[in-house]
Amino acid sequence: MAIYGPKVRSVGTSTYPLTAWGAHNFKRDYFEHAGASGDVRGTYQDLDISSTGSGETLRLRGIASGTLVATGGTINALHATGRVASGGTVKGALNAIRATLEVAGTTPTPGGTLAALQLDSNISTGWTASDNDAFIRVTQSGAGTLDNFINFAAESGCLDGTNGTYSTAQGYIVVRVDGSTYRMPFFDGADD
Repeated sequence: MAIYGPKVRSVGTSTYPLTAWGAHNFKRDYFEHAGASGDVRGTYQDLDISSTGSGETLRLRGIASGTLVATGGTINALHATGRVASGGTVKGALNAIRATLEVAGTTPTPGGTLAALQLDSNISTGWTASDNDAFIRVTQSGAGTLDNFINFAAESGCLDGTNGTYSTAQGYIVVRVDGSTYRMPFFDGADD
């Protein structure tokens, strides 16, 4: 069945949005997986781009449309929490966000520029940047802290450049900048 038109399901409009005054959840679903095995998804959506068009499976926007955020307040377009409940344990892995780049086939050569995670900015001309503005910001909100900034599950070519021309006993993180390859050294062992 084909459905034509810009919207299949919509709640509110840009002119007449659903409005709340005070703390409120517009939509909240509760699910539980009580089985001893098997994967479960709270929401699973596929968007198959089957022609030359483009699109996004999920597009979120948290919009500050005035001087609305109090000092210390936050607006997040996406806040994903992977939570270990009190007394819970994890024997595998728990991720707040997992981004997977998948290329299917036997010997695929898809071309283009592929990434599991892309960071982008869309800032108007003439803005004044703050010293605190950045592509990545790391905070420690709880009493317990994380000491590792990055955890590579296994050594790979992106660490020492073995897929390229660099090979050395010293470790490197390989980065590409404007078509050129650079390497940032890192050292194994105790702090100096």
